[in-house]
Order: sequence, then C-alpha cells, then structure tokens
Amino acid sequence: MFGIRKLFRQILERLQALEEAAASYAGAGARSSEQLALRISELSGAANRHDMAIEDLLDSWEELQEKQKEETRALSSALAETAAKEQKEAQEREKALLELLMDAHDLLYGLQRAAADAGAEAWSRQLALAEQKLTEAGLPSGFQVVDKTGIPVSFAVHEVTEALPAPEPTLNHLIAEVYACGYVFRGRVLRKARVSVWRRTDGVSQENAGGASI
Repeated sequence: MFGIRKLFRQILERLQALEEAAASYAGAGARSSEQLALRISELSGAANRHDMAIEDLLDSWEELQEKQKEETRALSSALAETAAKEQKEAQEREKALLELLMDAHDLLYGLQRAAADAGAEAWSRQLALAEQKLTEAGLPSGFQVVDKTGIPVSFAVHEVTEALPAPEPTLNHLIAEVYACGYVFRGRVLRKARVSVWRRTDGVSQENAGGASI
C-alpha cells in the first residue's frame, strides 16, 4: 500500500508540473504550442506508465490475498483433521477403559457370588473390601453398575432370564437375583444386567412399568 501512495504522489507531482508549464506559457508567451504539446505528451506517457505499474501492483496484491486464503483453508482443514483424529483416539481409549472396568467388575462379582455360595465369609469380606477400593479409586464420571436386587425391573437396563414364584405379592416384578451385572455410561447402556424376577403366582396378570408382562 505504501508503493501505491508513492506512485500517486509522483503522478500528482507530474500534473503539478504540467500546470506550472501551462501557466508559464500563458504568462510569457515564449513557448510554442508544439513544445507544450510535447511536454503534455511526455507527462501523459509517464502517467500511463504509472497507471500500468499500479495495475501490476494491484494484481500482485490480489494474488497474495488469494494465496493467503488458500493457506488459511489448508490450515483449517489440517486442524479439523487433527481434531477428528484426536477425538477418535480419545473415543477408542475411553472404550478400552470401559471394557477393562466391566471385565474387572465382572470378575470381582463372580468371585463374590462364588464365595457367598461356598459360605466363605472371610473371602466375602475381602472381596467386598476390594470392590470398595475399586469404587474409591475413582470410576469415570457417569459410569454406573446395575447390580441391585429388590428393585423394580426395568427392561431398559435389565434382561430377564428367569421368572421365579414370588413368596409374597409385594415382591412381584422386583429383581430376585443378578446373574451378570449391567453397565451404564453417561446414560448409554453398555450392557444390560441378566436377572431373575419375582412373579406372582395367584393367577393375577399384571403389567410392569415398561408395559411388558412377566
């Protein structure tokens, strides 16, 4: 932009010289019209050359602007690609962590059931302590284990594999036993819990909260 201003300044100086030449001719009458015409022709040629130079400069400026736009687009594309790659890697790491947590909890839950069935109270206490330490270690935010009994069945998180006769009507449609834990992460069901459910045997058919009969 400084070059453009400089060229325009030169053009103004030439035009000023033309005006001075015309005034001198009018005052003194010493110069011929041919000389003045020649002077004007020279100034016009110089103005044309400056005009061409300005056009070249503007063309160069436009090329530079277009080049900068292309570089900006390329940089934006590279950043978007990098962000997508990092997001994919983060999702893969998250998936691997969740799988590891589910496998660890499945193993621990299986050991707890085996210890309870065998009446090994000491082992049960140790395993309960291990589960507590696992929880205290800090599970990912939003990670939930579906392993409770005595609560109403929900087909969103429970897979009913067996219906057991309810010893009393108040237990109808409550979880009797959890065979395999379920897992939920940030509202997304990773795996449904496999459970058995109490069912009334007095011949009264009822609908559960999910609208399906058991």
